[in-house]
Amino acid sequence: MDINSLPLMAALKKRMAWLNQNQAVLSENVSNADTPGYKAKQLAKQDFSQLVDNLSGGDQAKPSMKMRTNHERHITADGGVAGKNFSVEKNDEGEESLVGNNVVLEEEMLKVANNQMQYGMVVNLYKKNVGLLKTALGKRQ
Repeated sequence: MDINSLPLMAALKKRMAWLNQNQAVLSENVSNADTPGYKAKQLAKQDFSQLVDNLSGGDQAKPSMKMRTNHERHITADGGVAGKNFSVEKNDEGEESLVGNNVVLEEEMLKVANNQMQYGMVVNLYKKNVGLLKTALGKRQ
């Protein structure tokens, strides 16, 4: 049995993937803080209600079938790329500098710190669930 086939573990894995990609977007913003004309980007927020629907089996009236991918370069059923499931948006908030850049380095660093805290929390939840499964199977020391 694949541990990732458990709904809770799959949700935690998906959250970790979102946080990982969010870190990449934030890093890009920080690295381009001095680039003239660069507009800050942000990752589209995860939809919690959709996540709950997926965990509960989804809407029974609309059966869904997804193509399974196991590599980030695989093409998904909707034509996207498996490793790029989250959409990146331009962040038009914030004041623009004289060179046309709207990245505020302090705000980006706060977002990075928040992202790291959330990632640590999800990793701890994942570890706790694995430990719980090991205990249930009698393989815990």
